[in-house]
Amino acid sequence: MLNYLKYLLLFTLLISINLPVNAQLTDKINKILNAKCLDDKKTSVSIVEMPDGKLVYAYNTLTPLLPASVMKVVTTAAALYYLGPEYRFKTKVLHNGKHNNDTIDGDLIIRGGGDPRFSTETLWHIATQIKHSGINKIAGNLIVDTHFFDDYDRAPAWKVERTQKAYDAKLGALSLNYNSIAIHALPEGKVGERLNVWLEPAPSYIKLINNTKTIKRGKNTVWASRRNSEKFPDQVNMLVKGRLPIHSKEKIIRLNIENPARYTVETFRYLLQKAGVTIDGVTKVASSPISGTELYSHLSEPLSLILKELNTFSNNFTAEQIIKTIAAERFGTPGSHAEGLKLVTDFLRIINVNDTGIAIVDGSGLSRKNLMTTKAITDLLAAMYSRFDFGPDFITSLRVLGTNGINSKRLSNSPAKGQIRAKTGTLNKVSTLAGYVAGNNGKVFSYALFLNNNRCGYWRADKIEDKIVTAIYELSGDSIEP
Repeated sequence: MLNYLKYLLLFTLLISINLPVNAQLTDKINKILNAKCLDDKKTSVSIVEMPDGKLVYAYNTLTPLLPASVMKVVTTAAALYYLGPEYRFKTKVLHNGKHNNDTIDGDLIIRGGGDPRFSTETLWHIATQIKHSGINKIAGNLIVDTHFFDDYDRAPAWKVERTQKAYDAKLGALSLNYNSIAIHALPEGKVGERLNVWLEPAPSYIKLINNTKTIKRGKNTVWASRRNSEKFPDQVNMLVKGRLPIHSKEKIIRLNIENPARYTVETFRYLLQKAGVTIDGVTKVASSPISGTELYSHLSEPLSLILKELNTFSNNFTAEQIIKTIAAERFGTPGSHAEGLKLVTDFLRIINVNDTGIAIVDGSGLSRKNLMTTKAITDLLAAMYSRFDFGPDFITSLRVLGTNGINSKRLSNSPAKGQIRAKTGTLNKVSTLAGYVAGNNGKVFSYALFLNNNRCGYWRADKIEDKIVTAIYELSGDSIEP
């Protein structure tokens, strides 16, 4: 009996050694996908060898599923195709009156160009440049020109009801700090006193209501909420409540803001005045183009760098701003989601992506109405891999997993660490991953993993995906034909 078991073990070992490479990979991935927390019908895996697109592994590759934030891979590719890696968002300052000595006898206009990374630091620089140019007074109004985008401040497929979370920020042709505001809280003074609380930035129409308390020890319970003022209709109250132990570090809470254009122009007014430029008139918002003489022009970082930030931090706001920008640049202003998403769909056909069953309703993947297939994603990845004009920019926009960079520690203990570029995606019961793996045999593979309707939880779903990409890295030998 013992000899029989030895022969059986040896026979099994010989079979496994002589299995074709792809058969070994197929067997390994099939076992990984046998996890009880997965829904077989809502799980999809596509693995393709670069650059010729030979199929390595396929499971439900034509099943339309939720891509979550892997949708940003599509947005990234389309943005590079339509706008180019060197595209820069433009924000301009103009005036429509005479420039008499140190005074503008007319209005000062700031025109938005969709820049998703426009910041307080940039706005302060513009304000000081205006002061340094010799302007001390604006006799007219301060106007924001938002005609670059239409007035719709969210992706049409998103829910009408919005949270106050920073990730759920409204869109705008002229936006500031991702259309969010930072509330800072720091213990100062004695136990029992209020915390030191301040806004960054601090436009005058937003008022802080500080109902906090410094405690000797205990949990941090500080929170904030944006509320409209009942007594003053033009005022927005920022209520801050809770307790913070006296030796705690500074706490920062970020909330989105209700009116992006007003937030930006009122902050600009505050910074101009701080720089020494007085404004006699009021602040206004114009959705139609306002003409004037250009006073200052700010260009953003190149699109390629913005896309790197987009995919590193999976920024929903940036993705949707880009969709509307594509439309504005290709079809003319105002840019809209309808036209931008049509261009994205057209792009997939142009690069010969199999678009069977797909539906694209936003640029970020936040909507559960999006549908994508893993075959469509690996088709796109293969097409981008072979593009010299913007393919390298696309690849470098994806995070390198397993390194020590920001948000890149995942797979740090895998033999494949540093050899995987990826875009993650997460929604309730949805986990996705897509990108490239450099195999230890010198070959490169594109992959797309969709785990829909899973009961794994975030951590376990990640581990399943990590095992699959590690198995791809360890693959050696030839591919199979599709």
